[in-house]
Amino acid sequence: MKKTLLFTLSSLTIATFMTACGQSVPYVNTNTEEECLTINKNLLKVETFTQTVENTSAFHLEEAAVAMQTPKISVSNNKRQMLRDAAKRKAQLEAEHQKLGCDVVTK
Repeated sequence: MKKTLLFTLSSLTIATFMTACGQSVPYVNTNTEEECLTINKNLLKVETFTQTVENTSAFHLEEAAVAMQTPKISVSNNKRQMLRDAAKRKAQLEAEHQKLGCDVVTK
């Protein structure tokens, strides 16, 4: 009887340690810093794009926008449309930035 009890308790103890029952291990996303860095780079691109569009004449606007290669912003010779798209993209990136809890970047 003692051997059976001892065997059962030791088996349960070993099973508990092997399955990690009773331990709470929080999920940690290690890619958060990389995602924050990517979002910061994209925000910088959008800011640069916006400044370039504001300071470029409508005649050269499409050429300048193609050369900058800013994704998810329409490329045309319509300055207002491009600035509106850039503002939407910036708002999306800032929302992602806030959702991930990234540090606020100051200029």
